[in-house]
Amino acid sequence: MIILTIDTDWAPHEATASVLNKVRALGIKTTVFFSAPSPVPYWPLLEVGAHPDLSRRHVPSDGGGPMSMATMEHDRDVQKAESDILSAFRVSIPEAECVRTHRFYWHSDLARVMAKNGFLYDSSMILPYLPGIRGFKVGNLTRWPVWASDHLHLLRRFPLDRLEMPYLDEPGLKIFCFHVTYLHLNVRSLADFNMISKRLSPGQSPPEPRTGAGIWTLFELLAGKIAKTSQGCWLRDIPESWLLNNLALPENPAEDAPK
Repeated sequence: MIILTIDTDWAPHEATASVLNKVRALGIKTTVFFSAPSPVPYWPLLEVGAHPDLSRRHVPSDGGGPMSMATMEHDRDVQKAESDILSAFRVSIPEAECVRTHRFYWHSDLARVMAKNGFLYDSSMILPYLPGIRGFKVGNLTRWPVWASDHLHLLRRFPLDRLEMPYLDEPGLKIFCFHVTYLHLNVRSLADFNMISKRLSPGQSPPEPRTGAGIWTLFELLAGKIAKTSQGCWLRDIPESWLLNNLALPENPAEDAPK
């Protein structure tokens, strides 16, 4: 199952609007993780998600050195700061039920913090090009791992004019993570991206997209592959059959303890 997702990543509004309008024209279900309210109206085949940068949370120092263990008070400060950021996203983008953190930021208590703020689904994990990927539950939060990203595609130097990736047609979830900047510029290589992304600073006109096969070409190819059988799938649409079957804990562990 191929699922298309996009992170807006604080790209200029003009670039974001251009990409979203092109995505809408493809007629495929797409999940977009917004870092700010959308510059274009929502459309029926769009699933809205939140894309916060939780690494920017500010907490008081606990006085420890770089190799010391954080205090419990420091952990509470971190979770409070993360919760404040997530809460702000729930206010500014209230339609978002799914979340993906910038740079796949994660720690073991974050599922609880996300669920507390009303998020039902998370996609802040990447398991690149592995076969047989399934989702899993962490408390009340359902986690759907990413299978591939535009950045990794360029890093691995996979083709951009045809769909040649390991295990693409094998069973398992194939959640793709694209970024507005890569799509808008139709980036063809990491060197290409590094050179022209410097001109995407606020107040400057975005550079013209690259011609030829690039990341937008790859997105179109995937959308075309999906369209052969369906209109695609959102994260909230993924059936529970795609979840790992975790072993249930006994209701009374003491009764099942070894004699």
